Amino acid sequence: MVARTRWQAIETTHGSQNIRVIDDDALLAWARENDMPPWEAQKEALHQGILPLRYLKNLWAFRWEDQQALAEATVFVCGCGGLGGVVAHLLARAGVGHLVLCDSDVFFPSNLNRQWFALPSTMGRPKAAEAALGSRLINPLIRVSSFQEPLTPKTAHRLLDGCHTAVDALDNLESRFLLEKAARSLSIPMVHGAVAGWLGQVATFLPDSSIGLSAIYGDRRKRSEAEEDLGVLGPAPAVIGSLQAMEILRLLTGRPPAYAGRLLYFDGETGTCHIVPLS
Repeated sequence: MVARTRWQAIETTHGSQNIRVIDDDALLAWARENDMPPWEAQKEALHQGILPLRYLKNLWAFRWEDQQALAEATVFVCGCGGLGGVVAHLLARAGVGHLVLCDSDVFFPSNLNRQWFALPSTMGRPKAAEAALGSRLINPLIRVSSFQEPLTPKTAHRLLDGCHTAVDALDNLESRFLLEKAARSLSIPMVHGAVAGWLGQVATFLPDSSIGLSAIYGDRRKRSEAEEDLGVLGPAPAVIGSLQAMEILRLLTGRPPAYAGRLLYFDGETGTCHIVPLS
C-alpha cells in the first residue's frame, strides 16, 4: 500500500542515538488518513524505522527487532481476573500487537481487592469485554479480541488458532489441563500461573517437552478446600501476573524462557522465592 500522507515523526535522542518517534495522536491520524487499522499502522511505522513514542523506554532493554516481533505477535490470555488482568495490562503497554482475551465470568464486588479491570463501574459486566476495553484505552495502537465463553474441548482450538503463546490465568485445574492440551496440539508454549492467599507460582510448558502440569498437580483436577479458604491478597496476582508477562515477553522476543521445566514458588508472607525443578 502507498501512503497518501507523510509521517508526522520527530527526532529525539535516546542514549547515544537519534531515533525517529511518533506519538499516538499522529500515528492514529496517519492510520485514519490511509484507511489502515492502528495495529497495522504501528507495524508499518516500525518497519520504516519510526518508533511509537510510547515504547521509547522499552529501548534498549528491547532491541528494535524485539519491538517489531511484539507488534507481530498474538497472545491468548485465558482468564481476565486477577492474573489475566495484570498480564493483559502489561502486554498492552509493552506493545503486543494482538491480545485475545477469554473469560466467561462477570465482575463481582469481591474482585475489587485484586483484579485490575474490576471497578465500581464494571460490576456485573463481562470480564473479557471490560479487559478488552481497558486494554484498548491503555494502548489504542493494538488489536484486542474478547470472548465471553468458557474454554471447552469444542472451543479451545478455535480460540487459540493463530496465537503464538497461551497464558494460563485460570482458577480451576480442569480448564488448566484443557488449555495445556490445546496449546500442545497447536505447538505453542503455555505460561502457567496460580495464586492463593500470600502464595503464587509460575511455570512454562513448551510444546516439545515431556514436562507438563501433571508434574505440579499429579492426578488432581480440583482445588482443595484448604486452597479455597486461603483467599487471595491483591499483591499476589500482581507479582505472579507480572512474572508471567515477563516470561511471555522473553518467549516472543526469542529469549530463553526462565521457567521451562521449573516452578517458581513465591511466598509473599516471608518475601521469599524458590525455584523447583519439575520432572
